[in-house]
Amino acid sequence: MESHPNDIKFFLLDIEFPDSKIKGIDLATKIRQQDLNSKIVFITTHEELTTLIFDRKVEPLDYIAKEIGLDGIKKKLYQDLDITIERLIPSSDQNVEKFNFKISSKKYAFDINQINYFESSENNHNVFLHSTNEIIEFPDTLKAIEDRLPNFYRAHKSLLVNPNNIKSVDSKEHKLVFKDGTTCDVARRKLAALKKCLNK
Repeated sequence: MESHPNDIKFFLLDIEFPDSKIKGIDLATKIRQQDLNSKIVFITTHEELTTLIFDRKVEPLDYIAKEIGLDGIKKKLYQDLDITIERLIPSSDQNVEKFNFKISSKKYAFDINQINYFESSENNHNVFLHSTNEIIEFPDTLKAIEDRLPNFYRAHKSLLVNPNNIKSVDSKEHKLVFKDGTTCDVARRKLAALKKCLNK
C-alpha cells in the first residue's frame, strides 16, 4: 500500500488464516484505517465471525462463502472486480490528477488543479500546500514533490508553483498572481524562464 499509493486496490481475504499470527479481520481493519477507497472481499467458511466485519466497520464489497464451490466463487469474484473498476476508474477517466500525501497514518488525495504552490517550511522537514481554499502542512520535501510533479515550476528555492493556476507575473514586484487572487514571490533569476514556460 505504501509503495503503490495511486494504484486501485482490491484485497481478497479470509477472516482467519490457518497457522498465521494475524487474522484476516485484523488485516482488513488496518487496510480500512489507511485507505477508505480500497475494495475488500472476504472468502471464508467462518460465518460465525461475520458480525466482526460490521463491528470493525470494515465495509467489505462482498462476502463469499466457500460452500458455493469454485465456479460460484469465480463468478462472484469477476462481478466484484467489475464493480471495483466501475467505482474506482471514473476519476482517471475524467483526467483529474491527484497529489497523494500522508499526515501520520492518514492518507489524502488532493486535486492537482486546486493547488497553487508548495512552500517549504523553515525546518525543511515539512511542506505547506497552498490550494485555492486552504493551506495544509505535511511531512515532505520540495525536491521529492518536484520529482513527482514535473509540470510544476521551481520559482524560488522554497517555492514550487503550478503554472496552470498562474494568472499573471508582476515582474516589477517579483510576484506571481494566481487565478484566485493570491500571490507569492518569485526569484528574479527565475522570471525569464518562468515567462517562457507560461507562454508555452
